[in-house]
Amino acid sequence: MQFPTYIVYELLIRLQELNPLVGDYLSFKNLQTGIYLRTTTGSIEIPEAILSMQFHDPGSIKRSEIISLLTSFQLNNPLD
Repeated sequence: MQFPTYIVYELLIRLQELNPLVGDYLSFKNLQTGIYLRTTTGSIEIPEAILSMQFHDPGSIKRSEIISLLTSFQLNNPLD
């Protein structure tokens, strides 16, 4: 499913509230299971289910789900 870009920004804001080191939006790429989000400091995969919840009912996303997303955040390697 295609989601408006603002949904990605909204989720990024929620991630930044818990960890400012996530960085700022650079780009995203659609995957079969969601999106691959690149930020100024790293990258993270966001499942389609979370994107759908953010689009249809943002309040339904639990804090624990946002924290779980943060655990999969990968910092950029400064040598890349």
